[in-house]
Amino acid sequence: MSPCFAGSKRPLEMVLYDPAAASQQLANMRARQKEEAAANSSSAAAAASGAMVPHAGTILDVAPINTLPPLLRLPAAGREEPPCLRRHFLVALGLRADLPVHFIDDKYVTSTDLDSHQNRFRIPSNGVERHLRPLLNPQELYAASLLHDPCPVPRAKRPRLELQPGPPPEPQNNAAAEGQGEQLPPGKKIKKPKKKGKVHGGLRVKLVSLAAGAKELQMSRWESSRGTIVKGEGYLDFIRGCGFRERDAVEIWAFVQRRFHLFGADVCDDSLLHLLVVKKQEVPRCCYCPAPVPVHVPPPALPVP
Repeated sequence: MSPCFAGSKRPLEMVLYDPAAASQQLANMRARQKEEAAANSSSAAAAASGAMVPHAGTILDVAPINTLPPLLRLPAAGREEPPCLRRHFLVALGLRADLPVHFIDDKYVTSTDLDSHQNRFRIPSNGVERHLRPLLNPQELYAASLLHDPCPVPRAKRPRLELQPGPPPEPQNNAAAEGQGEQLPPGKKIKKPKKKGKVHGGLRVKLVSLAAGAKELQMSRWESSRGTIVKGEGYLDFIRGCGFRERDAVEIWAFVQRRFHLFGADVCDDSLLHLLVVKKQEVPRCCYCPAPVPVHVPPPALPVP
């Protein structure tokens, strides 16, 4: 006996989907809809008079799920993805191999990206606004200071100091004024502690390189310069392991995994935002690729006299 749903008076029957009859079935469905609209109007009038109206079943024009074409992964902004990304890195990072990867922007490695005093990697602002921000949710945008555009901070004008004649200042050679309690030799200055920079928070991200692997850092946008940077403890050692030099042309890619729930179970969990920096070269290789085997080419044979 064919199964039926509660409340329905006609059992459901299994019907094979015929793509050739799809157009004819669509025309029949539209004709039935017109007939049902006319029947509903007449049934409404009959219901007002108290007459019995027979129930009309509804037939759904739905194709089997196995006949739908598979989803195609489009290339990111017309760029070719790094060949080692899906072959090695996504699996090594614990992510899905079919994860969407988005191209962010091109840039040249600057001296400040490699400077130990700067200790940060800057992402081009155009790529952040056009490609990176749409990938983040509101919580991530807030953590990275990208939720709202920062207001321009006006520079405060320094008051002009007027010089007034007065007695020359006495040299302070004793360290008692500085809280040391010792007499310093003449001409020696007290070394002041180095001023600490402003502590910037940020969004937890992973900076990825084909040569150095991955490093968890922080991404944030500075209010003063409006530049989006990646920095954190261990950045300098990681960027040195990438093998980048000043004026190297690199590509920046981004990918993030979102939690997917199916049939009461989590197929995959959320992940941090990953920023992949790839140096443009003829044959990109990663740390998981085997070293190329040198091919021995014999010297050409000398002609026999």
